[in-house]
Amino acid sequence: MVSRWRRIALPASLILNLFLVAVIGGHWWQTHRNAGAGRMSVARALRHAEAILPPQDAAAFGAVMRRDEPRYLDSIRRLREARQKLWADITADAFDKDQVAQGLAGWQTAYDGFLHDISGPLVQALGQVSADGRRKLIAERRVAREAFPRLQN
Repeated sequence: MVSRWRRIALPASLILNLFLVAVIGGHWWQTHRNAGAGRMSVARALRHAEAILPPQDAAAFGAVMRRDEPRYLDSIRRLREARQKLWADITADAFDKDQVAQGLAGWQTAYDGFLHDISGPLVQALGQVSADGRRKLIAERRVAREAFPRLQN
């Protein structure tokens, strides 16, 4: 009787374990795939905006953003470094709440600096885009919000 139980239990256990690994792996993959969609790089976001816009609007928008690129590239670098430092502080073996608080404050400062540095060029670039082009950008934003509602503010 015991040997029959083992013949059933072992394959059932293996199947259940494989199923759980697939479920956990699928959840992990989906979470990281969606998180990546929400963290579109600035360069990729700008290329995406240009791809959506009509050719004349895309050229005008891109020209302003490329012209003012030096103005916000350093801010992007500082923001990336602050985020990496914050994650290093959070994932350190010895959690130091003061260090994490400083890292979070540094990240916020870098984020505020980035918004300050990119807002002028972005407003100028959008000023070069036709009303139809701006409507296309807004429509695309709505589609993205519907596709990834958890990732929106």
